[in-house]
Amino acid sequence: MSIKYSILWCLLLIMLSTATVAVEDLSKKSEIEEIAHIYSASMQYIFKQQTLINSQIQQKPNLFGQLFINNVKSTYLKKYNNKHFPGEHNLATKTLLEVMIEVMEDNKTLLLDQDITFKGFIPAIFAFQISERYSQKGIGIKIKFTNELSRVRNKFNIPDLWEMDAIKQLQQHKLTEIYDEKASFRGVASLRYITPVPMSNMCLTCHGSPKDNPANVNKAKREWTNYDKTGFKMESWKITDFGGAISVTVYDVGALGETY
Repeated sequence: MSIKYSILWCLLLIMLSTATVAVEDLSKKSEIEEIAHIYSASMQYIFKQQTLINSQIQQKPNLFGQLFINNVKSTYLKKYNNKHFPGEHNLATKTLLEVMIEVMEDNKTLLLDQDITFKGFIPAIFAFQISERYSQKGIGIKIKFTNELSRVRNKFNIPDLWEMDAIKQLQQHKLTEIYDEKASFRGVASLRYITPVPMSNMCLTCHGSPKDNPANVNKAKREWTNYDKTGFKMESWKITDFGGAISVTVYDVGALGETY
């Protein structure tokens, strides 16, 4: 083989290798994005079910088992205008759905309690429990609902340095997502993804002004409380404010001594 053809062959191999990496990166990004979207859809479903969650009836099949997952899937399809739900053969998706069932079962006694009229099982609480259990599965994926440092109530949701910078970028440049394939997590090379969560009326019932507080409905202003139902002082956020972000991190479990 001539030097000329040897060089061309080498260049072709490099191009093919680069193309393969690009396809793999695109596939990985898509998988991470799907995880964030499923997580977000489940939070939305929990919000829509607040009346059922807080009711005193004993039969709530829509909150448990496969029926709960089917409802999350339907919410996902409507929210993102998709025709198909992501393949559950994917370990990350399969594990996330299993975790959702486990979390709902863990809270079953509370959710079916006939005496507690406000269960406190709001989307943020649900999301935190999902995050904690998912991170313990040892598959090298962590997911978190976070926000600016000064706007986080739960200290376990405090953003790390990468997330702090990413949140600034999301706001300053009005981005819909950030995907970083050269990031670091606890000193280990990782893939990181973050996408904003728009503020909604759901958020304002806890984080808005006293006028947004359901506890103040049909009460005179002098009787209004500026504490939400979870016991936190309302922060007077507005619908145009930054609502938070869903952060997903993929890393090598072996490098951190974790196993599946």
